[in-house]
Amino acid sequence: MMKSLFFISLFILHLNAYAGSKAPANRLINESSPYLLQHAYNPVDWYPWGDEAFQKARQQDKPVFISVGYSTCHWCHVMAHESFENPAIAKLLNQHFISIKVDREERPDIDRIYITAAEILAGYGGWPTTIIANNSLQPFFASTYLPPFSKAGHKGLEEILTNVITLWRDQRDKVNQVAAEVTALMRSHLQNQVTQGEVKLSSIDNAYLQFSQNFDNEHGGFSNAPKFPRTAIFDFLLMYGQSKPNNNAHSMVENSLNHILRGGIYDHVGGGFHRYSVDAQWQVPHFEKMLYDQGLIINTLLDAARLMPANHYQRQIRQSLDFVIRQMRHPDGGFYSAYDADSIRPDNPQQHGEGAYYVWKKSELGQLLSQPEQRLFYPHFNIQDTGNVESDPEKEFSGLNILFAEQSLQATAKTLALSLPDAESLIESALNKLLQQRRMRPAPHLDDKIISGWNALVIKALAKASTQLNMPQYRVAAEQAAGFIYRHLYDPKSKQLYRSYRNGKHSGEAYLDDYAYLSNALITLYKNSNDRQWLVWASELTEQQIKAFYDQANHGFFDNSANDKNILIRSKEIYDGSMPSANSISIENLLQLSALMKRPQWKQLATQSLHAFHQKLNDEQENYPQMLRSYLLLLRAH
Repeated sequence: MMKSLFFISLFILHLNAYAGSKAPANRLINESSPYLLQHAYNPVDWYPWGDEAFQKARQQDKPVFISVGYSTCHWCHVMAHESFENPAIAKLLNQHFISIKVDREERPDIDRIYITAAEILAGYGGWPTTIIANNSLQPFFASTYLPPFSKAGHKGLEEILTNVITLWRDQRDKVNQVAAEVTALMRSHLQNQVTQGEVKLSSIDNAYLQFSQNFDNEHGGFSNAPKFPRTAIFDFLLMYGQSKPNNNAHSMVENSLNHILRGGIYDHVGGGFHRYSVDAQWQVPHFEKMLYDQGLIINTLLDAARLMPANHYQRQIRQSLDFVIRQMRHPDGGFYSAYDADSIRPDNPQQHGEGAYYVWKKSELGQLLSQPEQRLFYPHFNIQDTGNVESDPEKEFSGLNILFAEQSLQATAKTLALSLPDAESLIESALNKLLQQRRMRPAPHLDDKIISGWNALVIKALAKASTQLNMPQYRVAAEQAAGFIYRHLYDPKSKQLYRSYRNGKHSGEAYLDDYAYLSNALITLYKNSNDRQWLVWASELTEQQIKAFYDQANHGFFDNSANDKNILIRSKEIYDGSMPSANSISIENLLQLSALMKRPQWKQLATQSLHAFHQKLNDEQENYPQMLRSYLLLLRAH
């Protein structure tokens, strides 16, 4: 293995050492994906993923250039403008490669494979993912964003493409050898080979101890910068604190959520959550707003508020759900995917900037707010004449303020000798004024495709909030969204679920996460509405999921069906990252449905699936908090 990795590293070094006006529409013009349509007028002769591209690559004996991204990705926009709109680079790609664009949100199976290739070949992953593969689709070069041209010792895309052309012509055997070795490494990473054994009870306590050791006592969370609101950890700790009374498990969650809700990652003006924080303090966010984050974080806030009643998260829960309903909802009830981080700068219509929609000059605030509002608002959100972002090497936020509260409103009010009700009234008034002003700004791009699994996360949050906050309108919104999926993304005859919908048509088949998340949401909707139709549908989906994705030989679920023969590897993911793994949620679903539908065989399936991953759960607990939470549920079910 070490010899293979050493050879691959040498090969990459060798590879790197070699290394206007609107074009007519390319093939992507016929796609529905907003991301693919963003590239429909590139001079690059793009293909969508499919047989036409693969056959052309083999017929013409060309390598395959694969670019994976999504429509609200900042660096995807940058690379598109710098490289894919560049005629010289387009000429290289068109003459010597078959170029394929992939929307990672429509095709998570392709994304999972090639981001794994990037992690193996480059040592890191991210978007855009840049892959060069042989015409069997096996990768031999991988990176993320690349500048168009080489400078300051960094290889640009043009030079890398030129080097690949030479290697493809002169060293084809070596190229294919590297591609085969990388594919073998990817298979070992993605397929989670199973051996006989069981998950140890001690793995649950070990996970708690690892999270305790990694906890940031000062700012909350479990990592240094960048900081993601990894809700699977919070959800595990909330259940662990219930199962094994431990004040510190819940206090870690409380500390983290309080910092998140005071931080810039939370949109204090309009509600909702940005994707992650670039710093350890949760101050400066990456300003994308993803639908899945809204569902996951709101679900966690609801559970935390229920288990820790002293915490009053109701305002942020309501504000965030209202944001989703107000700004991310299709007229027929489904929810759109994401808002871009970038938008036109209010003070300069000729420029785009990350976060331009969300940040404020102090002079602008002075014109909007009354003197009493300013007296409270400025110290509470640390508003400065020169801006409140201390470290800004690219000057992106120079002179601008991100709303970020270093302490609670109660603490700020006490400093100013204000009563808490008066302070709450002033802050509410000020934020409403900012919201009205912000609505006059150019809004970020909205990715308006509707993804089954991501909608499910919001349906679950709405269903829970309807009961917990005694707001039946949220249950209505949950039922309307579920009805949207049933009408537009589900075939009741074949029991087939589809991945996404846009402009009157759905995309291809759904993936494991769509089935798992939707079944989970429907179970929650049933519990909060007592309408059995949702439980019946959850059962139907689970039956279809077992048929299409279950590994009968080794247990657990594959991430995708076996229908696309061009996929190199059927992965079986259990890592609980920014989203919980579908295998983790599937085990929870099987346990719940086994009890609700009187199907003991599903409890057995859940048990077998969980223990199939015993090696990883026993050795790397911090990577699988949602799976260990499902283990706690299994122990409760005995």
